[in-house]
Amino acid sequence: MANTILHVQSETSPATPAHVSVPVLGATLAVFASISFLLCMLLGFVAPEWGLHRPWLQFFLGLTGFDLQSLALGLLQSVMFGAYAGASIAAISNFISRCFG
Repeated sequence: MANTILHVQSETSPATPAHVSVPVLGATLAVFASISFLLCMLLGFVAPEWGLHRPWLQFFLGLTGFDLQSLALGLLQSVMFGAYAGASIAAISNFISRCFG
């Protein structure tokens, strides 16, 4: 049987609330949204009859189809929306963790 080491936390040590890095989560969601957008646009090029790219065209402002301007605008909006969502979620999480954690 393998040796097992158990780490016991002292009950007298104060619990520190969890901290989420605002820039890291913002950048992470920005990159995730951008990659998702690019993959869906690529799918629209490969299999346009599936129609899986249409929600992106409806959600983002100013996208007209599969031209270079729409691709750049959609990528920019993906970065902006992802960064906003990540930064907001991290800031709210840190606030709630400080107040109630």
